[in-house]
Amino acid sequence: MSARSLELLLETAYDSGEAPVLAEGAGSIYQDFEKTHKASRTSAGKATDELNFRFERLRLVIALAFVKAFTRLSHNEKSAEVLEVLQEALKAKSTKEIDKIVQKRIATFDNLYHEIFINEQREQLLALFEQTLDAASKEALDELIFEGLDLLQEVDWEASQDEDSDDAEPLDEDFLKSL
Repeated sequence: MSARSLELLLETAYDSGEAPVLAEGAGSIYQDFEKTHKASRTSAGKATDELNFRFERLRLVIALAFVKAFTRLSHNEKSAEVLEVLQEALKAKSTKEIDKIVQKRIATFDNLYHEIFINEQREQLLALFEQTLDAASKEALDELIFEGLDLLQEVDWEASQDEDSDDAEPLDEDFLKSL
């Protein structure tokens, strides 16, 4: 796994220069984690606060990529609030501070689950996001980066705009009432 793969994931998810972590920054977050991870293995495998913090920052960047891609596909303004929480957490100086930021605004994460069943790729992105939150190892995060890159390469971003457009014919109210 390389820092470059993480950079590509973030670049693909944002598709512009608006990423909160510049691609070079994402790469350095990965490299910092990798360096700390290697150092912890040579010191009797002790998990340190620094290693935990670097792991959480890496997980946040991966989560940011998945939520941004989801937001681009869903055009759900409320899911942008989740991006704000993750971006704020990424600025934290400790694992404890990250937890505090996320816990304070945990309810915003519910906004991700509106209208997900309309689009299979949205469901897949949310599944990757959830797996990112559950990941407990470097290998698991590396695998998620690769899976995310694969999925984002398959997304037809223009089609998602077409299917969500307001030009779609409204559903017949009588039909809806009969349901």
